[in-house]
Amino acid sequence: MFSDRTIYSALDQLVRRYTQPCVVAPSPLEPLTRYEHRVFSQNGEDGVLAELLGRVGVASRWFVEFGIETGLEGNCVFLADVMGWSGLFMEPNPDACGELSRKYAANSKVHATCALVRPDNVEQLFTEAAVPTEPDVLSIDVDGNDYWIWQALTSYSPRIVVIEYNAQWPPLGRLVQPYDPDRVWQGTDNYGASLGALRSLGEEKGYRFVHTELTGNNAFFVRADLQAVLPMPEVVPLRAANHFLGGSSHPAHPDPAPPVIDLDAPD
Repeated sequence: MFSDRTIYSALDQLVRRYTQPCVVAPSPLEPLTRYEHRVFSQNGEDGVLAELLGRVGVASRWFVEFGIETGLEGNCVFLADVMGWSGLFMEPNPDACGELSRKYAANSKVHATCALVRPDNVEQLFTEAAVPTEPDVLSIDVDGNDYWIWQALTSYSPRIVVIEYNAQWPPLGRLVQPYDPDRVWQGTDNYGASLGALRSLGEEKGYRFVHTELTGNNAFFVRADLQAVLPMPEVVPLRAANHFLGGSSHPAHPDPAPPVIDLDAPD
Protein backbone atom coordinates (compact mmCIF):
# COMPACT_ATOMS: atom_id res chain seq x y z
CA MET A 1 0.00 0.00 0.00
CA PHE A 2 2.60 2.54 1.04
CA SER A 3 4.86 1.91 -1.96
CA ASP A 4 2.22 3.58 -4.10
CA ARG A 5 3.12 7.26 -4.46
CA THR A 6 -0.52 8.16 -5.12
CA ILE A 7 -1.02 8.08 -1.35
CA TYR A 8 0.58 11.52 -1.17
CA SER A 9 -1.89 13.12 -3.57
CA ALA A 10 -4.74 11.48 -1.66
CA LEU A 11 -3.31 12.77 1.62
CA ASP A 12 -3.05 16.29 0.20
CA GLN A 13 -6.67 16.22 -0.91
CA LEU A 14 -7.91 15.08 2.50
CA VAL A 15 -5.89 17.71 4.36
CA ARG A 16 -7.47 20.34 2.11
CA ARG A 17 -10.93 19.05 3.00
CA TYR A 18 -10.19 19.39 6.70
CA THR A 19 -8.58 22.83 6.53
CA GLN A 20 -10.46 24.68 3.78
CA PRO A 21 -14.18 25.51 3.67
CA CYS A 22 -16.37 23.49 1.35
CA VAL A 23 -16.97 25.32 -1.93
CA VAL A 24 -19.82 23.07 -3.11
CA ALA A 25 -23.02 23.21 -1.11
CA PRO A 26 -24.02 19.72 0.07
CA SER A 27 -27.32 18.36 -1.15
CA PRO A 28 -29.71 15.99 0.67
CA LEU A 29 -30.44 14.44 -2.74
CA GLU A 30 -26.84 13.36 -3.33
CA PRO A 31 -25.26 10.24 -1.81
CA LEU A 32 -21.78 10.49 -0.32
CA THR A 33 -20.18 8.10 -2.80
CA ARG A 34 -18.22 10.73 -4.71
CA TYR A 35 -16.46 11.76 -1.49
CA GLU A 36 -14.90 8.34 -0.98
CA HIS A 37 -11.12 8.66 -0.80
CA ARG A 38 -8.49 6.35 0.57
CA VAL A 39 -5.29 7.20 2.42
CA PHE A 40 -5.05 4.83 5.39
CA SER A 41 -8.54 3.32 5.32
CA GLN A 42 -9.17 -0.03 3.65
CA ASN A 43 -11.55 1.53 1.16
CA GLY A 44 -13.06 5.01 0.77
CA GLU A 45 -13.83 5.58 4.45
CA ASP A 46 -11.21 8.34 4.89
CA GLY A 47 -12.95 10.60 2.42
CA VAL A 48 -16.45 9.96 3.73
CA LEU A 49 -15.38 10.74 7.29
CA ALA A 50 -13.72 13.97 6.13
CA GLU A 51 -16.93 15.03 4.40
CA LEU A 52 -19.17 14.12 7.33
CA LEU A 53 -16.95 15.90 9.85
CA GLY A 54 -16.97 18.94 7.60
CA ARG A 55 -20.77 18.93 7.67
CA VAL A 56 -21.51 18.12 11.32
CA GLY A 57 -18.46 19.88 12.74
CA VAL A 58 -15.73 18.69 15.08
CA ALA A 59 -16.19 18.82 18.84
CA SER A 60 -13.71 16.87 20.99
CA ARG A 61 -11.20 15.86 18.28
CA TRP A 62 -11.39 12.35 19.75
CA PHE A 63 -11.79 8.99 18.04
CA VAL A 64 -12.14 5.36 19.13
CA GLU A 65 -11.44 2.42 16.83
CA PHE A 66 -11.22 -1.28 17.60
CA GLY A 67 -10.28 -4.09 15.30
CA ILE A 68 -7.34 -1.95 14.17
CA GLU A 69 -4.64 -4.68 13.98
CA THR A 70 -1.17 -3.05 13.65
CA GLY A 71 -2.41 0.46 12.85
CA LEU A 72 -1.11 0.30 9.29
CA GLU A 73 -4.66 0.55 7.98
CA GLY A 74 -7.81 1.84 9.65
CA ASN A 75 -10.66 4.33 9.56
CA CYS A 76 -9.12 6.62 12.20
CA VAL A 77 -5.41 6.32 11.34
CA PHE A 78 -5.59 9.54 9.29
CA LEU A 79 -7.06 11.35 12.30
CA ALA A 80 -4.26 10.08 14.55
CA ASP A 81 -1.29 10.32 12.21
CA VAL A 82 -2.06 13.41 10.14
CA MET A 83 -4.66 15.51 11.96
CA GLY A 84 -3.16 15.07 15.43
CA TRP A 85 -6.36 13.96 17.14
CA SER A 86 -6.57 12.18 20.47
CA GLY A 87 -7.91 8.66 20.44
CA LEU A 88 -8.09 5.08 21.54
CA PHE A 89 -7.06 2.11 19.40
CA MET A 90 -7.85 -1.39 20.69
CA GLU A 91 -6.64 -4.71 19.29
CA PRO A 92 -6.88 -8.20 20.85
CA ASN A 93 -4.09 -9.95 18.92
CA PRO A 94 -0.91 -9.68 21.06
CA ASP A 95 1.52 -9.52 18.11
CA ALA A 96 -0.52 -6.93 16.21
CA CYS A 97 -1.08 -4.92 19.38
CA GLY A 98 2.66 -4.95 20.06
CA GLU A 99 3.29 -3.29 16.70
CA LEU A 100 0.41 -0.88 17.33
CA SER A 101 1.84 0.08 20.73
CA ARG A 102 5.31 0.66 19.28
CA LYS A 103 3.88 2.83 16.52
CA TYR A 104 2.21 5.18 19.02
CA ALA A 105 4.72 4.92 21.88
CA ALA A 106 5.86 8.52 21.35
CA ASN A 107 2.36 9.91 20.79
CA SER A 108 0.85 10.86 24.13
CA LYS A 109 -2.50 11.65 22.50
CA VAL A 110 -3.13 8.12 21.27
CA HIS A 111 -3.82 5.18 23.59
CA ALA A 112 -3.03 1.74 22.17
CA THR A 113 -4.70 -0.93 24.29
CA CYS A 114 -4.41 -4.71 23.98
CA ALA A 115 -7.97 -5.83 24.66
CA LEU A 116 -10.76 -7.97 23.30
CA VAL A 117 -13.74 -5.62 23.28
CA ARG A 118 -16.97 -7.20 24.52
CA PRO A 119 -20.39 -5.83 25.46
CA ASP A 120 -19.56 -6.28 29.15
CA ASN A 121 -16.24 -4.40 29.08
CA VAL A 122 -16.54 -1.78 26.33
CA GLU A 123 -17.55 1.09 28.61
CA GLN A 124 -14.90 0.18 31.19
CA LEU A 125 -12.23 0.32 28.47
CA PHE A 126 -13.52 3.72 27.36
CA THR A 127 -13.42 5.00 30.94
CA GLU A 128 -9.88 3.73 31.55
CA ALA A 129 -8.68 5.62 28.47
CA ALA A 130 -10.53 8.82 29.48
CA VAL A 131 -12.64 8.80 26.32
CA PRO A 132 -15.02 11.79 26.34
CA THR A 133 -18.71 10.99 26.46
CA GLU A 134 -19.16 12.38 22.93
CA PRO A 135 -16.16 11.35 20.81
CA ASP A 136 -16.30 12.59 17.25
CA VAL A 137 -15.81 9.18 15.62
CA LEU A 138 -16.34 5.58 16.72
CA SER A 139 -15.27 2.78 14.36
CA ILE A 140 -16.31 -0.82 15.14
CA ASP A 141 -14.91 -3.78 13.21
CA VAL A 142 -14.60 -7.01 15.20
CA ASP A 143 -15.89 -9.47 12.56
CA GLY A 144 -18.79 -10.74 14.59
CA ASN A 145 -20.12 -9.18 17.77
CA ASP A 146 -20.22 -5.61 16.38
CA TYR A 147 -24.00 -5.26 16.84
CA TRP A 148 -23.94 -6.36 20.48
CA ILE A 149 -21.04 -4.07 21.37
CA TRP A 150 -22.72 -1.01 19.88
CA GLN A 151 -25.96 -1.96 21.61
CA ALA A 152 -24.14 -2.13 24.98
CA LEU A 153 -22.57 1.31 24.57
CA THR A 154 -25.08 3.47 26.47
CA SER A 155 -22.98 5.97 28.45
CA TYR A 156 -21.20 7.30 25.36
CA SER A 157 -22.71 9.04 22.34
CA PRO A 158 -20.26 9.28 19.43
CA ARG A 159 -21.17 11.88 16.86
CA ILE A 160 -20.34 9.55 13.95
CA VAL A 161 -20.35 5.75 14.00
CA VAL A 162 -18.71 3.59 11.34
CA ILE A 163 -19.54 -0.09 11.71
CA GLU A 164 -18.94 -3.20 9.63
CA TYR A 165 -22.02 -4.98 8.30
CA ASN A 166 -22.64 -8.29 6.54
CA ALA A 167 -23.42 -7.30 2.96
CA GLN A 168 -24.25 -10.87 1.98
CA TRP A 169 -27.34 -10.96 4.15
CA PRO A 170 -30.48 -9.21 2.80
CA PRO A 171 -30.03 -5.45 3.37
CA LEU A 172 -33.62 -4.97 4.51
CA GLY A 173 -33.64 -8.01 6.78
CA ARG A 174 -32.69 -7.82 10.45
CA LEU A 175 -30.29 -10.71 10.94
CA VAL A 176 -27.71 -10.91 13.73
CA GLN A 177 -25.07 -13.40 14.80
CA PRO A 178 -25.91 -14.62 18.32
CA TYR A 179 -23.55 -13.17 20.90
CA ASP A 180 -20.66 -15.49 21.66
CA PRO A 181 -17.53 -14.08 23.30
CA ASP A 182 -15.44 -17.04 22.12
CA ARG A 183 -16.57 -17.21 18.51
CA VAL A 184 -13.95 -16.36 15.88
CA TRP A 185 -14.90 -15.39 12.33
CA GLN A 186 -14.03 -18.21 9.92
CA GLY A 187 -13.92 -16.11 6.75
CA THR A 188 -17.37 -17.17 5.56
CA ASP A 189 -20.68 -15.38 5.00
CA ASN A 190 -21.96 -16.26 8.48
CA TYR A 191 -20.94 -13.41 10.77
CA GLY A 192 -21.93 -10.05 12.20
CA ALA A 193 -25.19 -8.27 11.45
CA SER A 194 -27.14 -7.30 8.38
CA LEU A 195 -27.50 -3.69 7.33
CA GLY A 196 -31.17 -3.75 8.32
CA ALA A 197 -30.33 -4.86 11.86
CA LEU A 198 -27.76 -2.10 12.29
CA ARG A 199 -30.09 0.53 10.82
CA SER A 200 -32.77 -0.50 13.31
CA LEU A 201 -30.31 -0.39 16.19
CA GLY A 202 -29.03 2.99 15.05
CA GLU A 203 -32.56 4.41 15.04
CA GLU A 204 -33.15 3.07 18.55
CA LYS A 205 -29.96 4.79 19.72
CA GLY A 206 -30.80 8.09 18.01
CA TYR A 207 -28.70 7.83 14.85
CA ARG A 208 -29.37 8.54 11.21
CA PHE A 209 -28.13 6.11 8.55
CA VAL A 210 -26.20 8.10 5.91
CA HIS A 211 -23.92 5.88 3.81
CA THR A 212 -22.45 2.53 2.82
CA GLU A 213 -19.17 2.60 0.95
CA LEU A 214 -18.61 1.08 -2.49
CA THR A 215 -17.23 -2.28 -1.35
CA GLY A 216 -20.14 -3.03 0.97
CA ASN A 217 -18.07 -3.30 4.13
CA ASN A 218 -18.95 -0.34 6.34
CA ALA A 219 -22.09 1.61 7.19
CA PHE A 220 -22.00 5.20 8.45
CA PHE A 221 -24.32 6.74 11.03
CA VAL A 222 -24.60 10.32 12.29
CA ARG A 223 -26.26 11.29 15.55
CA ALA A 224 -29.72 12.56 14.65
CA ASP A 225 -29.57 15.63 16.90
CA LEU A 226 -26.67 17.14 14.95
CA GLN A 227 -27.69 19.84 12.50
CA ALA A 228 -26.26 19.10 9.07
CA VAL A 229 -27.27 18.55 5.45
CA LEU A 230 -27.12 14.78 5.05
CA PRO A 231 -28.42 12.40 2.37
CA MET A 232 -32.11 11.62 2.61
CA PRO A 233 -32.87 7.97 3.40
CA GLU A 234 -34.06 7.19 -0.11
CA VAL A 235 -30.73 8.18 -1.71
CA VAL A 236 -28.48 6.27 0.69
CA PRO A 237 -27.11 3.23 -1.23
CA LEU A 238 -27.77 -0.24 0.15
CA ARG A 239 -24.64 -2.01 -1.04
CA ALA A 240 -24.26 -5.73 -1.55
CA ALA A 241 -20.84 -7.37 -1.19
CA ASN A 242 -18.42 -5.83 -3.70
CA HIS A 243 -15.05 -6.64 -2.19
CA PHE A 244 -12.05 -5.18 -4.01
CA LEU A 245 -14.63 -3.43 -6.23
CA GLY A 246 -14.88 -6.62 -8.25
CA GLY A 247 -18.10 -8.12 -6.93
CA SER A 248 -16.32 -10.75 -4.84
CA SER A 249 -17.75 -11.95 -1.55
CA HIS A 250 -17.08 -14.40 1.27
CA PRO A 251 -17.76 -18.12 0.65
CA ALA A 252 -20.84 -19.78 2.06
CA HIS A 253 -20.40 -21.33 5.47
CA PRO A 254 -20.28 -25.13 5.29
CA ASP A 255 -23.10 -27.08 6.88
CA PRO A 256 -24.00 -27.11 9.64
CA ALA A 257 -23.86 -23.31 9.72
CA PRO A 258 -24.11 -21.50 13.08
CA PRO A 259 -27.59 -20.20 13.92
CA VAL A 260 -28.67 -16.68 13.04
CA ILE A 261 -31.11 -14.50 14.97
CA ASP A 262 -33.90 -13.03 12.85
CA LEU A 263 -35.12 -9.98 14.75
CA ASP A 264 -38.28 -9.94 12.64
CA ALA A 265 -39.26 -13.51 13.48
CA PRO A 266 -42.37 -13.86 15.66
CA ASP A 267 -41.69 -14.55 19.33
